[in-house]
Amino acid sequence: MELWKQWFEVVSRLRKACSRTRTFMWLSACLAGMTVRGDLLGVTSMVRALGLEEKYYDRILDFFHSPALDLEKLTGAWVETVFEVHPDLLRIKGRPVLVGDGIKVAKSGKKMPGVKLLHQESESNTKPEYIMGHSCQAIAVLGRAMQSFFAVPLCCRIHEGVVFSNRDQRTLLDKMVALLDSLGLEEQCYFVADAYYASGKIVKGVLGRGHHLVTLVRKNAVAYEPAPPPQGPRRPGRPRKYGAKVYLRSLLEGTEAMQEAPSPVYGEKSVTIRFRAIDLLLRPVGIMVRFVLVVHPTRGSMILMCTDLGLDPIEIVRVYGLRFKIEVAFKQALRTSML
Repeated sequence: MELWKQWFEVVSRLRKACSRTRTFMWLSACLAGMTVRGDLLGVTSMVRALGLEEKYYDRILDFFHSPALDLEKLTGAWVETVFEVHPDLLRIKGRPVLVGDGIKVAKSGKKMPGVKLLHQESESNTKPEYIMGHSCQAIAVLGRAMQSFFAVPLCCRIHEGVVFSNRDQRTLLDKMVALLDSLGLEEQCYFVADAYYASGKIVKGVLGRGHHLVTLVRKNAVAYEPAPPPQGPRRPGRPRKYGAKVYLRSLLEGTEAMQEAPSPVYGEKSVTIRFRAIDLLLRPVGIMVRFVLVVHPTRGSMILMCTDLGLDPIEIVRVYGLRFKIEVAFKQALRTSML
């Protein structure tokens, strides 16, 4: 009973998202059913876990469509609860670490809202190239629990297949920035994402809100050295900003110029990596960013990018190494929550 008291103290923080007390009690009942259910049969599993009568099946369905529950307020209340209640969020230089990613979930229903034909951009050969399903994007915050890290989900939305206006021309990158905005965070964060989000839209959107971006960069990416100072009398026109083009892949070839260090990647021991950090201009946004080139003895090479020039290269590698925790969260959601 003591555990349920603590559980309800946390859930009661979500009361502000419900316009009526009855709505909040239905919300609490649904969350309790999800907490203790032993199968994955949707609303049926909640009814069975709580020992409810059959007539309450339709009542729970009505609750999920009720306008008395405000989704935006619920998201804000949940984010506020996580940041206040979680005992140990991961922080780098005083900033919490957020991880973002997209997932495409196959669906077999013929009339499910938001289901469309989706193309898998992932390079994994275990996934089919095209599926019918939901395309979601999610953001989580990294937290510690004993010696492990977990991605605590903050927000997830279907971002393809649901059209509210034919004038909405936003891309998935624009919607990810909007999803970050919807969290209503007052403190500045580090936002960690994979190579799909290494674009000018994401960099501008993240920096414009006071956050920093840590991401993987594709091997064919290029950057620029700062233009050398002009010699002699100034020539007419705007001064040059970009100097020589640098193909980042070429910097991986000279491993003798790299430093060696124990691998900071989560779960790795007795592994030595080679790395090199270089600050270059990123053309789409016109600012200096830090690139970290990493050569792993078994996993190959990768190029990481960070908009914080003051962040240590080893710390950048460690932070990006924790990005896979959102993949674990996705897998758990698919297996236990039927995302």
